[in-house]
Amino acid sequence: MVSQLPLDVAGVLSIWLEVLLYGIYCSLFFESLYIMIKKRITRTRPAKACRFSFDCLVFFTVSIFMFVLATIHVGLNLYRLLRGYVWLRDTVGPENYFLDLGRWDNILHDLINALITWCADFLVIYRCFIVWNNSFYIIVIPTILLCMSIVANSVALHLFTKVPLGTIFSPTLVHWMNTIYALAFVQNTITTGLIAYKIWDQDRRSTSMGVRSRGRESSLVPIIRIIVESASIYLVELLILIVLYSMGHNGQFVMQEAVVPTVGIVFTLMTVRFAMRSSKILMSTAEPTRDRNSLSFDRHLPPTTMDTILSKDIPPTSESGNETKLEFVIYPRSAASENYSDSHINDPGLGLPLTPKNM
Repeated sequence: MVSQLPLDVAGVLSIWLEVLLYGIYCSLFFESLYIMIKKRITRTRPAKACRFSFDCLVFFTVSIFMFVLATIHVGLNLYRLLRGYVWLRDTVGPENYFLDLGRWDNILHDLINALITWCADFLVIYRCFIVWNNSFYIIVIPTILLCMSIVANSVALHLFTKVPLGTIFSPTLVHWMNTIYALAFVQNTITTGLIAYKIWDQDRRSTSMGVRSRGRESSLVPIIRIIVESASIYLVELLILIVLYSMGHNGQFVMQEAVVPTVGIVFTLMTVRFAMRSSKILMSTAEPTRDRNSLSFDRHLPPTTMDTILSKDIPPTSESGNETKLEFVIYPRSAASENYSDSHINDPGLGLPLTPKNM
């Protein structure tokens, strides 16, 4: 039999873990906020597409709202910690205080938990909707699951005001709480899987049609990995929470408090990792390396934002019959680049200038 964690210890550990994760969330949030604002200020082509985008406004607004909710939640938990362990220690005691589900601060605490979870589920569904070319059919099931989760959370919050002291694991509440966690787990698994599959399918089609090269920099597989890895943090946490609650273990209080900052970490972590990957790609394509089998620009040519990467097979140039792959990057024309002739971007091994007749 699994040993039970004392409730007063679980209360301290839960708030400590939430504050720790909230610090990580704050760092990632302000970094992602800087990234989003910088994209609006800088006049690059991706920023122009995002400047008046409704989609960007939705993610920006909901992200700020989630951070405000998480901040209120941390402050409320610190207030509960002081009341349970300091102010009411001799009259009520920490265990009875945290088991009183009908208190206003406990109701508000669980309401914030529900709100931030709904916001996260909405953003995942909306992202899935965008990735699938604004298809309403693809989000029917996730939306139904979200509506069911809202109903289950509302019923559970109502029951908190009706149940007697210390009945968090009563059969009535266990039924609804397990429903809430299971719905969140299934809904996030479905939407994450749909997003990953769509991106993978687009990557496969682009490669097979020759729209993009097979190079690592132009592959969409790292994007899939970022999405799946980030979403897995929240999914693993939900799975642990389901197991602990079904066992009636007080460790579920610790995991429940970690949900609020973890949800924010997942979304801000995606933004930061996407930005880091974009910067890495631009840096790697700004000054391509020269070798005998590739066509590259002169390193003194001032680079700008990459438009596209093309690849083309060249007939055999050696007795061995091996094919040489010609890869080149097309940059937008600018006043600086117009001063460079074709001789500056010839491949020294092949002697082929970048002109239409050779493409």
